[in-house]
Amino acid sequence: MAYHSLFMRSASAAAVGAALGSAAFGASPEAGAVIGNQAVATYTNSAGDTITVTSNTVETIVQQVAGVTLTSDNTETIAPGGKAFLPHIITNEGNGADSFLLTAVEADSGTLDTTQLVFYPDANMDGVADSATPLTSTPVLAPGEQFGVVIEASVASTATGTDTITITATSALDGTELDINTDTLTISNDAIVELVKSMVADAASGGNPDIIDAGDTVTITLTYSSTGLAAANNYVVQDVLDGNLSYVPGSARWSDAAAPLDDDNASTLADGTNGSGETIAWDYDDGQTVNFNISSVASGRSGSVTFQAVVASTANAGLITNVASQDVDGVAFPPSNTASIVVDNQYAIAVADTAINGDGSANGTIASATDDDAANNDIVTETGDVYQGGVIRQEFVLTNLSNQADSMTLQVANVDFPAGTTFRFVGADGVTPVVGSIGPLAIGGSAKVTLIATLPTDLTPTATTNYTATITTISDSSGVSDVSTAEFSGEVLAATVDLENGVAGVEGDGAVPTNAGDPWITTTTDPGQPVTFDMVVQNEGPVSDSFNLSLAQALPDGWTVEFRAANGSVATNTGTIPAGGSTTFQVVVVPADDTLPSDTLVDIALVSSVSGQGDRIVNQVTVNEIYDVKIIDDQSAQAAPGGIVEMTHTVTNEGNTAITEGAILESGLSNFSGAIFWDVNGNGVIDAAEPVIDNFDDLTDGIAPGVNGLASGDSISLIYRVQTPSTATPGVTEIGSLSLGAALNGGTATDADTTDNAVEDRITIISGDMTLNKYQTIDADCDGATTPDSAFTKTRQPVEPGQCIRYMIEAENTGSSPATNVVISDAAPAYTAVTNCGGLCDEDLFPAGSTATVTSTSVSSDHGSILPGGVARLEFTVQVSN
Repeated sequence: MAYHSLFMRSASAAAVGAALGSAAFGASPEAGAVIGNQAVATYTNSAGDTITVTSNTVETIVQQVAGVTLTSDNTETIAPGGKAFLPHIITNEGNGADSFLLTAVEADSGTLDTTQLVFYPDANMDGVADSATPLTSTPVLAPGEQFGVVIEASVASTATGTDTITITATSALDGTELDINTDTLTISNDAIVELVKSMVADAASGGNPDIIDAGDTVTITLTYSSTGLAAANNYVVQDVLDGNLSYVPGSARWSDAAAPLDDDNASTLADGTNGSGETIAWDYDDGQTVNFNISSVASGRSGSVTFQAVVASTANAGLITNVASQDVDGVAFPPSNTASIVVDNQYAIAVADTAINGDGSANGTIASATDDDAANNDIVTETGDVYQGGVIRQEFVLTNLSNQADSMTLQVANVDFPAGTTFRFVGADGVTPVVGSIGPLAIGGSAKVTLIATLPTDLTPTATTNYTATITTISDSSGVSDVSTAEFSGEVLAATVDLENGVAGVEGDGAVPTNAGDPWITTTTDPGQPVTFDMVVQNEGPVSDSFNLSLAQALPDGWTVEFRAANGSVATNTGTIPAGGSTTFQVVVVPADDTLPSDTLVDIALVSSVSGQGDRIVNQVTVNEIYDVKIIDDQSAQAAPGGIVEMTHTVTNEGNTAITEGAILESGLSNFSGAIFWDVNGNGVIDAAEPVIDNFDDLTDGIAPGVNGLASGDSISLIYRVQTPSTATPGVTEIGSLSLGAALNGGTATDADTTDNAVEDRITIISGDMTLNKYQTIDADCDGATTPDSAFTKTRQPVEPGQCIRYMIEAENTGSSPATNVVISDAAPAYTAVTNCGGLCDEDLFPAGSTATVTSTSVSSDHGSILPGGVARLEFTVQVSN
């Protein structure tokens, strides 16, 4: 088994603003995000009808803004003439990619007198510089991305006292967005010890130092440097290992002594002595803690202790970190840097006749239930006999040997099963088909699948077989794979059932069900119209049997099939047929309503529910060309004298053939005038470039690039624009008709159903009308200090996260009668919430006496009755998430 590592209030206008303080926000939008919506107004006209009108759409586009955090302040002790290493992490808090200028400046408030402040990269943010190449800026960081640096601070030999260093990270995007840390350095003549920890994969254990796998050996080094003026006496270091690391007994070494360090201090404190008489006591507590005590580390001296640890075989992929602590004569000193290793994603999967243990051995407690081979190997063997067209079932076990959860797909390759054999996989229940991936499986988890091989019904019986197929399972995460083998060595028995058409001359003998590729019966029909095939099944076997009915080949999407017994009932099985007996049934096939002209094979099959024997007959359904276009729906609209109404209709090609030509006409208007526009972008509004049309061939590129018309199954929107004369009297009605011609494609085709080829639009002159417009302006500081109303615009505006947008919606009565019950409704767009800016940008309503209902996500205003020529107005503010 080869496997590979690898979140209401209602009030008068005066009180509306007070209740909304801070708003609840959604996710912060990234640079380039578009924010926009429409407002809606309802009113009652003089006829008592409730009318709804929709405003235009206004949009704002989110601009890129900078943001940065710098962490964190450091406090270090340093000897005169010494160096300190100060780690910091920069985080891009903006909403777009940015880099950050780095500066470090001593406060000069004391006599510390740093001689050098240099930034070095610390990409893995472990507190230790990654290279000796100085930095003045970070790389470009994505939103939310972090980058580490280490400042090397050097002080003069005459340095005294304490001073601070100001570290600044400034956005390169705008040069003003910044964050500051303050590091404090104190000169000391006492003992100072710097402790650095590293963890590196041991190449000798077969690992790459940059790629660490579960099971690898890691060398851990604790390097101490006595940088103070006094010796560090009674120097103690303690390291508590992560639970995924196991100390390797006997692996500890001190740089000052040649002999290994004794893990057990029961017999002596001194496990090693250097040439200066300084001793080390090393201890491993048989858990996760190691520590050592050096009697004295002289000023200027440095050394190291190394030991090894093994990454647990159960370690999941990801980061393992560790920090060591230190003290001098009982006084705690700053801990070491954070050392880390990254356990690589290791992918390994297996497919076999058993589950597989982590060491690669077979786990016989989870095994195939169909394997006739007693050995635990990669082969699942079936030795039982099977009939022609019979089914062979072979169960396999999948195992996830990766160090993270994984899912996997299955493939089967026919090696020497007979040509025409079909394969499919089912799940652990032996029934449910495997579609897509198995899993995800937990680390070490297993799952059973069954390969079902169906032999051809016309396969020649044989007593000697040696059929094999290769089963491959592939990791979804990595692509690593494993293979196993399905082997069949049983006998293929002769079929004992015959399926035929119940039509003389085209019965179709069981030995040649496909008729050499020429279907036995071909029946023509229209989309959605059924075809019935009469069938006869003969049980030619020695015992009674019943047979499951199915199609050996799936029909196209949307098609249906139904099997009916002789009594007309729906059936899935023939019922019991005595030996030598026969029965009849019908197969009713219905093509999908949108089926294109085509020939479709109907591969009718039956299989014994007992023995697996079966037979097939292949017939055919031919679907005719159908031409059918439809327009909906009748509309009723109201207009003021001299007004304009636009009514939208949908035209659909319900046939299965493209329409390249055919009339699209309007008629019936006398004093009113109208035209048909193609709403190309489907926005319900006639845009400047959208054409007047009168034929399907005006639909540019409607079928394909360069081919005008309407493709099968497609729909378009038409807008019937009607203008009334200014002399029209209220109550006058005209009816405009839109119709689709029955002659299509240059007269070569005729619409099959003309009952849905016309609609009527009724336009009635009324004395009331209302238009709705929406405008916006940017309130950058969310303080209500927007530009004058004249600066409100319908056009797209730029906005930044945290800024505010002031909306104004105006409903104007352009009719000749009052509009009553006028209500304007609007909602906060995505990435925003309704706000009153702490009382600085309350909602504004007109006329006086209007009221509003406000939530964090919506505003609705009630303006009562608006006289002809009058205006209802709502203004409110939303804030963009920050």
